[in-house]
Amino acid sequence: MPRSSTRAQIWGDIQQFDTRRAVIQVIFYYLLFVVVTGAIASTIISEILVLIHASDEFHWAIIAGFGIPLFAALVAGFRAGSNGVIGLDLQRLSMDTAPGLMNLTEGLCLTMGIDMPRVLELKEPQLNIAAFSVGNTRSVLVVTSGALDAFTRLEFEGLIARELVRARSGQIFFEARIRALQRLVAPLSGFIVPRRQGSGLTARLIAGDLGGVYFTRYPVAMISAFEKMERDPNAKATGSSLRRRVLAPYWAHPELENAEMAARIKELNSY
Repeated sequence: MPRSSTRAQIWGDIQQFDTRRAVIQVIFYYLLFVVVTGAIASTIISEILVLIHASDEFHWAIIAGFGIPLFAALVAGFRAGSNGVIGLDLQRLSMDTAPGLMNLTEGLCLTMGIDMPRVLELKEPQLNIAAFSVGNTRSVLVVTSGALDAFTRLEFEGLIARELVRARSGQIFFEARIRALQRLVAPLSGFIVPRRQGSGLTARLIAGDLGGVYFTRYPVAMISAFEKMERDPNAKATGSSLRRRVLAPYWAHPELENAEMAARIKELNSY
């Protein structure tokens, strides 16, 4: 797990990602999944056993009912980061294909003291960027084709710093576990996979924004990038595959129905 902080020491005086709170939230969500699905499964199994006159020893129903979701939760949690970007049309970038972007990323990684992630291009026209977990300690930086064409060097510097801050704090590794749980339960409830940007997500987005400008010291460039994203005619709210819907909230410009930038730009203007 990368270096993290329960407060904001690694970005000066900025309130950043709270690792301790994130751990508690992840454990709570997984336990809630096990308890709720275990109770339902145990009830169903016990009724089936009575119906077929197989057994009236209900402890077997309880063991099986809670054991199945517990096993599913453990597998999902441990494998959460292994397939975060599978299914996206990605192409790896290098010094030969994108020297400016790679130099910026490498320089920011040296400044932050983190390992260089793989940098991948998503073959889509919208302007967007995101850092995703692909393991318990590894990350990838995903940049859309539209972003490669539209952003200036300074805008890219702010956006890349923002995503590397999320990786450095450990945020993307906890997000990966939330995404894994969402994939487990999403067929049962649209509430689990959000389609709109709530206040909690806005707060996390702003924390990432401020973390990024702490390292670049130039909020004007990030504001400019956000304004381009807001005007982007190719911006979309994802409603297609489950995998894409689960990833939607974690982009710099979330692929959600009401992903507006006003509150984030206002915060950056006051930085």
